[in-house]
This record gives sequence, C-alpha cells and structure tokens, in this order.
Amino acid sequence: MKLSYWGYGTPFGGYGIANIQWIKHLSRLGVDVYFHGQFAPQPGTREWQALDDEERALFEKPFEVCNVGLVEATPWQFHLNRSKIKIANTMAEADKLGPDWVKACNGMDRIIVPNEFYKQVFRGSGVSVPITVIPHGVDTDRYGFIIRRGKPIFTFGSCGYLNDRKGALELIQAFASEFDQGEPIRLRLHSTNGYFGYYKYLSDPRIEVTTDLWHPDELVKFYHDLDCFVFPSRAEGVGYPPREAMSTGLPVILMNYSGLSDVASPDFSYPLEPDGFEDRPGMLEQPGKWARIDIPQIMYWMRYVYQHKGEAKTKGIIASQIMRQKYAWPICAKRLKDYLENIEEQA
Repeated sequence: MKLSYWGYGTPFGGYGIANIQWIKHLSRLGVDVYFHGQFAPQPGTREWQALDDEERALFEKPFEVCNVGLVEATPWQFHLNRSKIKIANTMAEADKLGPDWVKACNGMDRIIVPNEFYKQVFRGSGVSVPITVIPHGVDTDRYGFIIRRGKPIFTFGSCGYLNDRKGALELIQAFASEFDQGEPIRLRLHSTNGYFGYYKYLSDPRIEVTTDLWHPDELVKFYHDLDCFVFPSRAEGVGYPPREAMSTGLPVILMNYSGLSDVASPDFSYPLEPDGFEDRPGMLEQPGKWARIDIPQIMYWMRYVYQHKGEAKTKGIIASQIMRQKYAWPICAKRLKDYLENIEEQA
C-alpha cells in the first residue's frame, strides 16, 4: 500500500524517534511511505549525523499525498494530514484532554494510541471516533542485551528530556538522602534539555550531569555503563528511556502510571506507585492530573536494588526478553501495517 506520513523528524525527541522507526520498519514490510517531516534533520547537522543511511533516505524521498494518511504528533499538527482517510497516532501526558484536543481528534477519521491507559483517557475526554491501541516499539537491535559484570562503583542513571515532569530533581533528592558519601555508589544523569545543565553545579561529586546531544551509540554506551535505571516520571505518553534500558538488560525502577504502566510490572521491574495525583500545571490543552512522586519510595527501591543485585539482574534479563517478544519495532510495525491495510480495504 501507499501511505502519506506527517510528523516530527528529529532523532532527539520521542515523537521524532517514533516517526523514524515507524517509517523505516513499515518500508521494510513493503509499505510505500512518503514522509513530510517537521524539524527534519538537515545534512551536516548533529541530527543528520545521528541517522544511518537507511534513515537518511527517508528524508530524501519526494513527498506525495496518498489516499491514506497518518500524522504522528500532537493535535496541533493534525491539520497537516491532507489525505482522504485521515489517521492520527498520538498520546498525551495527563489523564484528561482539553476541548481543543478533543475537537482535533474528532476531526480525524481514526485515532491510534500507544496503550490502554490513553484509550480510556481519550474516550473519557470525549473523543468519539474509533480508537485503536498499537504499542510503540523499542530498537532491540541497537539497545542489545549485555551481561554486566560487577564493578567497584554501583551506578544508577536516568536520561531523557529531564524536566519537572520527569522527576529528575526528586531522583537527585532520593539519591543524596539515601546513600552516604562513603558508599561506592554514583548517579549519572544525561538530559537533552539544556536548562538541566544547571545541575552540573551540584556539590555532590557522586552525581554526574551531562547535557550534550549524544549520537545513539553514545546513549548505548551510557546504558551499558549503568547498573540500574531510574525513571520516576509523573506522566509519559510512551517513555522510551526505560524501555531502551530494559532492552539492554538493566533493572529498572519506574513510575507505574500513564504510558509506563504497561511495562511497570513487578515481574520484570520495580514499580513506583503514585503518592496520589496532582493537577498538571500550565497546560490548558491537558487539564488533567499526573502522578505525585514519593521520594522515600524511590529511596527504598534504590537501596533494595543495590542490596539485591542478583535478583535485580534476573529482572533485567526477563525485561530484555519481554522487550524482544512484545515491543521490538518489527512486531509493532507489523501490527500498524495490518491495521492500515485493513482500513484501506474497508474504504
């Protein structure tokens, strides 16, 4: 089939990562995809260097409008979809949508969301068009499983666009409160949010903060150098970093809420339960609530993982298997391809 595809193209953001992977894997499955990317990487830039040859070719192919069109972005970009059959693959970061988001969604023919949590949020907020759940994938080839040997210094870590929503400050507070200076433990934080560089001035030498734009290979090395990944985010649409960490075999401590709830299983992770819920500030388009972070709970699980390294490694192995069995990009892309072909046949 032929598919027009609109969305963000940057490899340094969640939507952009998703769009590049969807298009790449749909193309491998025989779908003829025409991509119109916002913030598309330009030759010679750091973003362009982060792509491989196959991914760069996605941006070089001339665009055309097909019968079926898919836009993956926030609802403010839904108007870009000019196909006859208009589909939006989207998400949110709270438990309620504002009226403008609902209106934009109902202007589409169909909506795709990444998990059951957001299917309920969208439906409960007033989205009336058909909603289908198709999970986002993990690049299990790039973030391959490795066996980690014991190291003299046990390293916790977190990464992503670290801001108030991600709970990075609470993670720093939990680490500094739980572990004494004499313990062989450190915390590594990497953010694509330049403002997070403020935390480079922390006086605690055990906490390392970086804010450079990393090539994906550098991010792989970051995961490989950790012993445990911690992600106490208040709300996520999907949440790529903990899934990538799981793919490498890392034990993960993460919030059991919103887009993280489908991988926050005690069978293969260490879930953080919300300490109640609070209004998401300053977001008229998402006037809902997100999770309140319980710092003592983060402290408890970080100490627990440090003291139960064998159990934690076993959970990491199981998590890596789950990522490959359920969330590898080829599996998720096949579900999307089947869905799109079925829509086209019904039209």
